Amino acid sequence: MTTISTSFTRVTTAEDAVDALDALYQGASRAVREAVERYLAGGAPPTKAERAAFRYPELRIIYAPEGLVPTNPRAFAKFSVPGTFSTTVTQPAAFRAYLLEQLHPLIAEFNAQIEIGVSTQEIPYPYVFERGDELGRGGASAADLALHFPIPLLSEVGDEIADGLWEYDDESSRPLALFDAVRADFSLRRLVHYTGTDWRDVQPWILLTN
Repeated sequence: MTTISTSFTRVTTAEDAVDALDALYQGASRAVREAVERYLAGGAPPTKAERAAFRYPELRIIYAPEGLVPTNPRAFAKFSVPGTFSTTVTQPAAFRAYLLEQLHPLIAEFNAQIEIGVSTQEIPYPYVFERGDELGRGGASAADLALHFPIPLLSEVGDEIADGLWEYDDESSRPLALFDAVRADFSLRRLVHYTGTDWRDVQPWILLTN
């Protein structure tokens, strides 16, 4: 790996990219979890510096072709225009096979450059606890926790990209995925809520009925 800046690192393989994403995600999740557990045990809330560690990793791909953009009939893992594309990522280890499937062609066929770093998007504290009953300890209410920790906000969970409503200028990064990390985490927790099952055990196809 070659350090590009203070916050992003360039990697050369898809495997290195997913490994780096997972290392950052595990570190951030652990930071949130340990701070919450300390607070529930009567300790101090997180400092501003500690909270800066509560952030999702970011995957950034730079595509700067020399000449025309090559065409490809594949419906995924390809570029239509040059540019910088980015998204935040949650649970990289669980989605490893999917991420590798997407990244391998971008590197091999398009010579894309991949950078991994820390985003500005915070991880809501309920998403780092598997069952949720851990939060019932210590007598702290949800309102108390919301004063000191990032919480799920519906205003941050949007479908703007999938709906074609995302706005950006020539200087900004283009979206790399239809749904960012906080949107994905929200959906994973909805699966747990409605099925009572670990989201990792849910099969690829879901039938919704009313």
